[in-house]
Amino acid sequence: MGSGMDKQIALIARWHRRVVDAGARLLAVSCFDNTKFVHGHNALEDDIMSFEPWSLEFTIEVVDSLHDFCFFCRKVIERANMRALAQTTFPHANMISHKIKQGGLDEVEVSLCQRDLWWILGRVIHSTSTFVLGGAREDLIVYPDGKTRSYADSRVFVQIESDFDKQTGNSHVIHIPSLVHCYVSSMLAHNVREVVRSNTLS
Repeated sequence: MGSGMDKQIALIARWHRRVVDAGARLLAVSCFDNTKFVHGHNALEDDIMSFEPWSLEFTIEVVDSLHDFCFFCRKVIERANMRALAQTTFPHANMISHKIKQGGLDEVEVSLCQRDLWWILGRVIHSTSTFVLGGAREDLIVYPDGKTRSYADSRVFVQIESDFDKQTGNSHVIHIPSLVHCYVSSMLAHNVREVVRSNTLS
């Protein structure tokens, strides 16, 4: 009985660690923007320092890390028996829509998925299509000669479709930082840590 409980707690702790690791990696690659690396006195000098050739690699890593994060997150929720709490936790509770740029000059306003965390995790895990939309962009004066540099929060918005959406053809837009923050700063992570702590104290 005791050894079985110890094993369960160890599994919860392990999955929680994987969620945190995957979330950190997901935030790093989705929020990465090589244009923030301003070292020179003009745009040409900074272009030499650009990581633009890795643009595709970063986009692929966002998709892979998003699936890892959602899979690990659902695992820890199942192990800790917190599905009901996940169903009352909403990643986009304070964000209904957002304007983003999808590689063009015009902004596009997108509506964010208003479903609960558990529902979103399932959609991502069973997704048949994941499209990285991009993020907000703005031009800021960062050089002494007045030249501007385009800043962006890069790959933080993704659009997913899953096999559950075949009949309706609906897609769902997710804001990655809100999704990660929803777990890390909610009662979910707090309760998981408390379960591990209370069962490992001697």
